[in-house]
Amino acid sequence: MRDIVFVATFAILVFFAIKRPFIALSLWLWSGLFVPIHWLSGFGASISYNTTFALLTMFGYLFMKDKPNLKVTGLFLCVFLFIFHTFLTTQFTLAYFELVWLEWVKFFKIILIFLFVCLLVRDKWHFDLLIWAVVLSVGFYGCVEALKFIASFGGHKIAGPNQHLLSDNNHLAVALCMTIPLSIYLFYQEENKFLKYVLGGITALCILSVLGTHSRGGLLGLLIIGAYFWLRSNSKVFSLIAMCLVISVALFYLPDSWFDRMNTIEQADQDSSFMHRVTSWKIHTLMAMEHPILGGGFKAAQHAHLWQLTAINIDVLSFIPSPEPGEKAYAAHSIYFQVIGDQGFVGFIIFAMILILTYLQLSRVEKFYFNRKEGVVSWENDLAKMLKISFLAFCSAGAALSLAYLELFWMLVGLTNSLYLKCLSDIRLNRKEEVYEKSFSSI
Repeated sequence: MRDIVFVATFAILVFFAIKRPFIALSLWLWSGLFVPIHWLSGFGASISYNTTFALLTMFGYLFMKDKPNLKVTGLFLCVFLFIFHTFLTTQFTLAYFELVWLEWVKFFKIILIFLFVCLLVRDKWHFDLLIWAVVLSVGFYGCVEALKFIASFGGHKIAGPNQHLLSDNNHLAVALCMTIPLSIYLFYQEENKFLKYVLGGITALCILSVLGTHSRGGLLGLLIIGAYFWLRSNSKVFSLIAMCLVISVALFYLPDSWFDRMNTIEQADQDSSFMHRVTSWKIHTLMAMEHPILGGGFKAAQHAHLWQLTAINIDVLSFIPSPEPGEKAYAAHSIYFQVIGDQGFVGFIIFAMILILTYLQLSRVEKFYFNRKEGVVSWENDLAKMLKISFLAFCSAGAALSLAYLELFWMLVGLTNSLYLKCLSDIRLNRKEEVYEKSFSSI
């Protein structure tokens, strides 16, 4: 029955996707994050929803009459330099080419979403629809898992959908942290009271869901979000009361094992899990030191023979205490060291430029749309602010997780670029208006 309802809904969505390319783009993102096959068990699971919406987006843009103008920004250029660099690192990889090539193809598909976000998204409802796609995929999953967590009185340990990058509980926690500010943005923009209650509930359940993953990176992301909101809030007392209520509910349900795990943050040097991550960071750094331009290629250090070969020179970084590398290979457990090992120092510099330019563009958008109406906050300002919080949550929580190629992050980079293009357009329009007013007043 579930498959029949879902496939019937899919047919309706295809109709709207054919009419509007940006609707197809939102559904492309939604299907990639929602993972429909996770919820289906019959004939509906055999349909490739993500591929269907991706093709509809591409063909829709191809036959689109009035295509939006695209100006190449520094951020846009850096992203395409990065994908070109990853192509080179894949061609000259130290690992098995066939396996690395599959990883590059996955990343290329993600960059395609970034590209079409830059090409299609211009108006407010374009931005809002994409953000709804995130909230109704990652946020929906977080709500379902949080309700299971509540029903089990804290016994249910939350993890992501099977056969997906977010299947790991730590990865899901970061994605939820990135989704929470987006849900709050929609809450600010929504005028319908019922939908406001729904979005408020989604936000609260996602917070509880992050805690239910038992992820230390997720907790760090929540602390970053909470601190930012409290510092920037005009009503700090109300914000503090709201946070205390959520924390009180969470404390009631969280088991002792959660507190034991979080306490290891204070004793990182005694935590074997953290110290093994330090070893992995050293191996990935060494791989880049040996191959500074191209690195090892996607997940190269996770191949046991390359891990062992690189570990021979571990004494070069002996001033950093860590366990012996051993024979088993580990993931990077950090977006920064992941890129360093995979793409070399050159690739990491490009990646760092993407992070820096994303933050700077959001800051400029936030500043412009706050000042231009004499202190009146516009939706562009709210969106830039929430995207920045989501971005900071990714950068902080991702410091201990291998999520550099997360689809949600690259989509947010695309949204930032589109919002920045809108800002540049409004700046030019604003200058023309000022010139016109000056010329008119001089007559």
